[in-house]
Amino acid sequence: MTSGRDLDTDTKGASPETVVPLPSFYRHILAFIFAIDEINRNPNILPNVTLGYHVTDSCNSINLAIENVLQILSGPQDIVPNYSCLNKDKLVGVIGDQSSKTSLHIIEMLNVYGYSQISYGATDSILTNKNKYPSFFQTLPSDHTQSLAIVKLLRYFGWTWIGVVASDDDGGHAQSEELKKQTKVHDICIEFILKVAADDAEHEDITLYKSREIFNKATSKIIVLCGTISLMTIKSIERVCTGGLEKLFIVSAGSVGQLLSLIKYITSFQGSLLFSLPTKKIPYLKKFLDEIGLVNRPSDTLLQHILAIYLKCLTSDIILNILVKESYGINLYNCSKNVKISDIGSKRYYTNEFGTTYHVYKAVYAMAHALHDATILRPGHLKGNQKQRMKYFLRRLHFQDPTGEDVHFNEKGEMTTYYHINNFIITNNTNNRFKEVGRFNKSLPEQYQLLIDTSKMFWKHGEIPLSKCSADCRAGHQRILAKGLHKCCFECIPCSNGEISNESDQGSCFRCPEDQWPNGINQCVPKTMEYLSYIDDPITLTISVFTLFLFLKTSIILGIFILFRDTPVVKASNENLSFILLASIILSFICVLLFLGRPIRVTCMLRQTSLGIIFSVAISTVLAKTIIVYMAFKATKPGSSWKKFLGVKITNCLVFVGSFIQVVISIVWLSIAPPFPENNSNLYADKIILQCNEGSMLAFSILLGYMGLLAAVSFIVAFLARNLPDSFNEAKNITFSMLVVCSVWVAFIPAYMSVTGKNTVLVEIFAIISSSVGILACIFYPKCYIIIMRPNLNSKCNLLKRI
Repeated sequence: MTSGRDLDTDTKGASPETVVPLPSFYRHILAFIFAIDEINRNPNILPNVTLGYHVTDSCNSINLAIENVLQILSGPQDIVPNYSCLNKDKLVGVIGDQSSKTSLHIIEMLNVYGYSQISYGATDSILTNKNKYPSFFQTLPSDHTQSLAIVKLLRYFGWTWIGVVASDDDGGHAQSEELKKQTKVHDICIEFILKVAADDAEHEDITLYKSREIFNKATSKIIVLCGTISLMTIKSIERVCTGGLEKLFIVSAGSVGQLLSLIKYITSFQGSLLFSLPTKKIPYLKKFLDEIGLVNRPSDTLLQHILAIYLKCLTSDIILNILVKESYGINLYNCSKNVKISDIGSKRYYTNEFGTTYHVYKAVYAMAHALHDATILRPGHLKGNQKQRMKYFLRRLHFQDPTGEDVHFNEKGEMTTYYHINNFIITNNTNNRFKEVGRFNKSLPEQYQLLIDTSKMFWKHGEIPLSKCSADCRAGHQRILAKGLHKCCFECIPCSNGEISNESDQGSCFRCPEDQWPNGINQCVPKTMEYLSYIDDPITLTISVFTLFLFLKTSIILGIFILFRDTPVVKASNENLSFILLASIILSFICVLLFLGRPIRVTCMLRQTSLGIIFSVAISTVLAKTIIVYMAFKATKPGSSWKKFLGVKITNCLVFVGSFIQVVISIVWLSIAPPFPENNSNLYADKIILQCNEGSMLAFSILLGYMGLLAAVSFIVAFLARNLPDSFNEAKNITFSMLVVCSVWVAFIPAYMSVTGKNTVLVEIFAIISSSVGILACIFYPKCYIIIMRPNLNSKCNLLKRI
């Protein structure tokens, strides 16, 4: 087992003129060693197996990282690619590196040999591609996850117009590119991306000039820091932001550490939001780290170097003492043999909780557990050498480490974890404070991934800043993109007629659902249902009362005819046909009620068909009466052959045949395409017409056409018989009644086609009532006048009188 690490020093004796060893990074090595010793003492992990290690320092250099890997693979002698001088030591895998750029080149080489690698600091999203890097695993979430967390935070506060400051290195480039991808998906626009040197004081003036120019022109209030932002960059930003520049910074996890060492320079970061990974307390590690000193590690040159820099202790290396004095101007003294690294102080050597150090510790345990499974379990279906088994078991790893945390890799080779979201606050005494105000955990369901407690947040200017390229469009308006600018920059125009936008910042207007309509520019209200309602429509009530009146009136006339059926007037008009005709007129008035009220399937099917059959019976009866009058007159002549046609059979046959044809038409119509109720929302913007769809306009036209044909024939026959002697003649009355019927229904067709909604029903009701009243008035009113008002005329003698 080996570890590559990203330190600011070289354990092989790098010149102190160029590097300064950091105690916080040295702590990573100690945690690595502690974890291996702890595993070797644990009888439950790898019994009878002792783990060893080889530690090298990449110094954040790609070339040195590759050289170190080749050295480990070749053995302790000279580097010989594709050849190992190791006799008994077996390489299990590699732990490291802390940076993505070195980890990427290490895994490229290890893939050739099939070894697995667990990084405790790499976050580049490209490393999660398991087709390309099947043996790479990482304890941190990738840049994709962090960018998703940042974007969701931006969306939470409505910040759609941001600037990005990224370190001009591989890490800054990778994070900024990943952020660009995520912002496109979530409709957030980046106003500018400022690339700054990761750590190059020679370009400070250039960076400052660029920063001032960009920051002064920028309208975005939110700045996201990506990559490893140098101390110089933060100082430059502080200088640029003087004068009350209203910027709020969102700092990625990689840049948080720099802020901690710049309390006096970072007043402009007041109120900023910082992402950080959770820290852990590791059992017994604090005691181990606090006891590290020259007594228990006398030959550790890196420890001596750190004590020389931070505690001014002479080392056993005379050359190193001279270099430290010349490079840093430090006079070294003899220190007590009991001196410990913890004497440096907790600011530089913190041992209570651990961030990256914990990930080193966790990576060691992950490698050990995978080796344990590969050594002990040896599944029968898994063929291949130990390298393949290690990769297999790392993918399926699941255990609890000594801190109690579940350790496993997801399908992309990442260990699931969450981000703290901290609010950075500077108090009056220049002390800084990080206050946790939220968390992001990608492993949770989407609606629970981001949790924010706004009540705990401190804002630089007392309120949540606004960061949008364009002001929100008011309700009733929609966006149009401003020419040549980002999609977040737009103008607002009013919605078109019939469209609304009911929220501010609505991307576009929309039409209301079919059952609703816009009552203005920002609200859809339910459409009114229009039909001839019995409850709240006065027209329906009027028609109902009038129809009931006509029904009663016709019933009274029928009663009169029944009561006076033996009188000459009734007999002369063929009482049986009169009874049938009056019953048909009564039914026609009842038929009107089918056109009132809410349309349902039954009423829709009965409306037109019942109307057609009832009127066909009525008109067939009128036609029979006309023909009988004509034949009766002809039969009075001596020797006439018309006498044999007179009788009940011929009249019944005429009525039956005339009505039966309409019944057949109605049955065919109801069988093929019956009428049905429908909600018509296309006629009016503010209401829905509840109507009957006729199903087949052809069938409806045939039904009306047949009625018209019967009426026309009746009119023609009655017209031809108009000159018969008055005493025997109903033809004139029938002529006028058929003239009324034909006039009404001829006028009905254009009127029916030209109106909409419930007016079509009213037109048809008017046609039914008018034609029925026309027949009733023209045929029966004169007879009722004679029967009631002039009974003296109701005699056989008067009827036989010639004019």
